[in-house]
Amino acid sequence: MERVVVKLGGSLMADASAVVRSLSANFGKDKVRDGFSILIVPGGGPFADGVRAASDKYGISEDAAHWMAILAMEQYAYYILDRNDLPYTDSIEALPKGVTMLLPYRMLREVDKLPHSWDVTSDTIAAWIAWKLGARFIKVTDVDGVYAEDVVQTWMTADEVLSMGSTCMDNTLPRFLKKYRMDCIIVNGKHPERVVDAVLGNDVVGTHIKGNI
Repeated sequence: MERVVVKLGGSLMADASAVVRSLSANFGKDKVRDGFSILIVPGGGPFADGVRAASDKYGISEDAAHWMAILAMEQYAYYILDRNDLPYTDSIEALPKGVTMLLPYRMLREVDKLPHSWDVTSDTIAAWIAWKLGARFIKVTDVDGVYAEDVVQTWMTADEVLSMGSTCMDNTLPRFLKKYRMDCIIVNGKHPERVVDAVLGNDVVGTHIKGNI
């Protein structure tokens, strides 16, 4: 059984259900393509934005803001679960085949390995979970990939991403990919079929980031 972590960006609130339904239709339990265990890691979206705004306004510590932002990921998860009949879990032990939503707070409280900083968001958290599982990692967001001079880059190294400064991922993710020699593909969730193709390993519009070099 092949494990895949899909980080579902909070920027996709209007499109998240379409992505989930497409994944479930293709890879849900007892579907034809049944050789996959797909774990959806939710982003924080506007819920995390609210934490950041409150942190800036009221001087919340980085430790407290970190855990508040992870709880914001769970809020986004419940938003998605409210609209979709999807199994969910708060553990990455013994994941079933099919498609499952992760509620990350309890697990991250028990295994607190990542820095508490706004440079570490749900992107790096999802990559860390993929690393723990030995899973492939797909980041689903609201753009086609990483752009350079208005052109989507098909292949990049983690070092090349780092040299660009601000991109569609948090500042720590390319460093994490490089450190742990992981790869990542970024695809646009406004096109759910691209997410399915990325899971299948098909050619797809997006940016492949090579950390394993």
